[in-house]
Amino acid sequence: MINRAFVDSDVILDVALGRRPFVEASRLALSLLEDGRAVGFLSSNSIANIYYILRKAGGDQNARKFLLSILKYLTVIPTDHNSALQAFNSEFSDFEDGVQNFTAVSHQCSCIVTRNVEDYKKSELNVYLPIEFLNGYE
Repeated sequence: MINRAFVDSDVILDVALGRRPFVEASRLALSLLEDGRAVGFLSSNSIANIYYILRKAGGDQNARKFLLSILKYLTVIPTDHNSALQAFNSEFSDFEDGVQNFTAVSHQCSCIVTRNVEDYKKSELNVYLPIEFLNGYE
């Protein structure tokens, strides 16, 4: 069973913005974390980026309200100097995904939940689509 899940920002944005056809699987994946069946994490750079996108889409108050609601069950973990260096020196084709990956690794996450599985093919962690993450608990 998966117990420490790093949640990529795309999963959170699917729920916040109601992005179809992804919103339902992403919402259910987050509900596992909300129910305490696994421990969820997101990076410090993710929360800033998510806030920026949500503020542009629906205003400051809506962005704050949504993020405060998910911070009840997702813990923000810092992205540090070493994670950035590892990302620059890695085979990740996308720097941001590399940073996310090494942030998750440095905080002993057991998996990454994302819609962009292909972007994490160089990860040493298990990488799951939201539906695959759900299936691990059914």
